[in-house]
Amino acid sequence: MAVARTTVPTAALNGFISSFNIGWGSMSAAAVLTILPTMVLFAVASRHIVQGLASGAVKG
Repeated sequence: MAVARTTVPTAALNGFISSFNIGWGSMSAAAVLTILPTMVLFAVASRHIVQGLASGAVKG
């Protein structure tokens, strides 16, 4: 048996595709729910990310 080499969100989104139909509404909702935690984390940490990038860009 072959081992699947996909990540969990990718494997979950592939479940909405069948031979004859693609559940676009369900797939879109699942994609939004998959991306949402990353967006929230970036919104919370964006100030620190920008400070780190700016301090790393200063020479000396």
